[in-house]
Amino acid sequence: MNIYPFKASFPNIDLIASPESFFETVSNEFPNFMNSGFFTSMNEEAIFIYRIYGKRSFTGIIASSALSDIEDKKILGHEHTINEKEQAMMQLMLLRKAMIKPVLLAYEEKQEINGFVENYIKNRVPFFVMDLSVQNEKHSLWDVTDRIQIEEIQHLFNNYVKKSYIADGHHRASVTAKLVRKKYLHDDSAHPGLLSVFFPFRDLEILDYNRIVNLSLKMSKVKFLAFLSSVMDIEPLKTASKPTKKHEITMQLDHEWYLLKWKEKVFLSVSDNKVVLDVDLFNQFILQDILHIHDIKTTSDVMYVEGVLGLEDLEERIRKNNDYIGFCLYPVTKEDVIRISDDGGVLPPKSTWFEPRMKNGLIVKKF
Repeated sequence: MNIYPFKASFPNIDLIASPESFFETVSNEFPNFMNSGFFTSMNEEAIFIYRIYGKRSFTGIIASSALSDIEDKKILGHEHTINEKEQAMMQLMLLRKAMIKPVLLAYEEKQEINGFVENYIKNRVPFFVMDLSVQNEKHSLWDVTDRIQIEEIQHLFNNYVKKSYIADGHHRASVTAKLVRKKYLHDDSAHPGLLSVFFPFRDLEILDYNRIVNLSLKMSKVKFLAFLSSVMDIEPLKTASKPTKKHEITMQLDHEWYLLKWKEKVFLSVSDNKVVLDVDLFNQFILQDILHIHDIKTTSDVMYVEGVLGLEDLEERIRKNNDYIGFCLYPVTKEDVIRISDDGGVLPPKSTWFEPRMKNGLIVKKF
């Protein structure tokens, strides 16, 4: 991997009374905020060490990653980008003339990089600290500006990180790369690149992405259960819960919870697949075969609930409509993400939810 320092901009903490409000509005208000002095820009280039303190800590490295690493398949994605989302992102990028949120890249942990990070921050005070009291989080940044130390961390990434995987930011990466290459955005640095934050997989959580399906006008719940029993074993549960292992799903129907397990014939039918994902099985055998929902990208009968929101949020949404059924899927594993990405494959929409996710405007790379 080729990473480079860049001149960053940060929120001016003295002018921000409510960080939560600032981060919620900066996406649409960035040009106004920048022109009004809500951001401070650095005069020298740096690579940054980033740490989030909360329920657990996450530590990453923020840098400008080379556009050539996308072309050389060193930065790999696992999602198809959507034209409508790319268009919306392109309009925002041209308006902002900046990336206000890094592309989140995951890499296999390397002790050499861990050692550099820990040694660097051990006796140094972060130059930027933002407390988010609502989330009970503290976000800290250390700047690496010394040329020798920058070259050291560049050497570590170049020698030890052969690939990284986009966890969040497929559209940001695609649009920024296009605009920079075609000179619609001008990167004044010697090495034009993407604003990126690198986390080792150890410091990432891959959470579940759950579904609510609207049965209205499709079939009765009794009929649905009959069809479902042909592809899954169904067991009642005493309490609401999420699945505890791959190839299990939990379902809420009429205030009752059930444990679902795929029947052996289902696995036999997909035995040629290199990776068998529950989300693929769910889309094929439940949405398509039973409910005849074939275009999951456009249907309004399937809603998605990020696993980070918990079961309470899922149950609350289901209570609003008697035709809703909830499904909790086991999270996609790191190994599956890597294998699919390495093979040039893609995951279905809304398959994964990665934590942590950086806030818009916490660090900015201007063009």
